[in-house]
Amino acid sequence: MAAASCASAQGIHFGFEAGVPLTEYFETGRSADLHGSREYSAATRRYTVGPVIEFQWTPHFGFETGALFQRMGYVGMITVFDNGVLTTTAFDTKGDSWDIPATAKYRFRRSGRPFVAGGGIIRYIGPIHGTGQITVNNLIAQTQTVRPIDISDPSDVRKRWYPGLTFAGGLEFDAGRLRIGPEFRYTRWTANIAGPEGALRFEPNQAEFLIRFLL
Repeated sequence: MAAASCASAQGIHFGFEAGVPLTEYFETGRSADLHGSREYSAATRRYTVGPVIEFQWTPHFGFETGALFQRMGYVGMITVFDNGVLTTTAFDTKGDSWDIPATAKYRFRRSGRPFVAGGGIIRYIGPIHGTGQITVNNLIAQTQTVRPIDISDPSDVRKRWYPGLTFAGGLEFDAGRLRIGPEFRYTRWTANIAGPEGALRFEPNQAEFLIRFLL
C-alpha cells in the first residue's frame, strides 16, 4: 500500500503560472562625465506569465522548470561632446524577456501542502527593437544633421543571457484534478547589464507573487 501511494504521487505535471512583479524590472538613472551623459527611465509591466512543468519523484520531492515571460522596455538619451561636436542620441527600446528557472522542490505534507523550492535561473532577452534618432550639432560649422535609429541589437543589452539564483515558497492545494499553488519567488541576479554605477541595469533583487495551475 505504501509503494502504491508513492507511485501514484509520482509523475509529470504540466500547467502555467501567472502573477505580478513586486519590484522594478530595471534600475535607471543618470551618469555623466566631462564628455557627456547617459540618462534612462523605464516602467515595469505589471504581469508575468508562462508555462511550467514539474517532475515529481516522490510525494515530497520534485524538480520543476518553466519559462516566465515579461515585456521589457526603456527610453534613454545619450549626449557626447567632442571637438566642438555635440551628438545627442534619443531612443525607445522594447523587447521580450524570459526567465527560465530550474529548481528542486520539497513539499512538507500531503494535505494543504506548503512547499519550498530553490535552484538556478537564467534570463534571456530578445527579440529587441529600438527606435529613435541621432542629432549631430557641429558648433563650429553651425550645422545640424538628424538621422533615424531602427536597430535590433542596442548596445545596452547586446549580451542576451544572464544567470541568477532563485528561491520560492508557497502553499499547494487540490481543486479536483487541478493543483493550485500561490507562491512568493525571490531571484538574485548574479550577472547584470552594467555594474553597480551603471545608469541602466536589472533590479538585482527581484520579487514576484505568482499563482500556478498544474494538471
